Amino acid sequence: MTARIVSGGSTPSAEFADATVLTELRPGVYVFRDAQQWELGMSSPDDIALAVHTTVVSRHGGRLIADAGSKVLGADRGSYSTGFGRLLDHPEARVTALSEHHATITGVDLPAGSQVRVVPNHVCTAVNLANEYVVVRDGVVVGRWPIDARGANT
Repeated sequence: MTARIVSGGSTPSAEFADATVLTELRPGVYVFRDAQQWELGMSSPDDIALAVHTTVVSRHGGRLIADAGSKVLGADRGSYSTGFGRLLDHPEARVTALSEHHATITGVDLPAGSQVRVVPNHVCTAVNLANEYVVVRDGVVVGRWPIDARGANT
């Protein structure tokens, strides 16, 4: 018996998939990319299409506190990860700790009130925690897309 569907894939292996063998490719975070792919060297900051926009709400010594925590970013952290997320515009910075509503950021010095774009470690988790995408092109909101499968992980 010949298989009608031969499925495979992961984001790191997607570029090596053999289209003469596979009939479908399911590469996970491939369309958005995330901080895990950045850490693995499979994506550069220019490849990343999803970030959480958050505000620095306070500063304590060399640490910044932003108003996006595990309820927005998710709490996944691979063994190779250098934090719980990375800042798209400040590649040297790391999210070093999370509470439910706040993130601790180190490696960058910004004033309170600064807006930062945090790339979640695992975009799948972050997407499942949101009700919609706000689609931005060149700094302008061009659409809002509902996440129909929100909370549907079973």
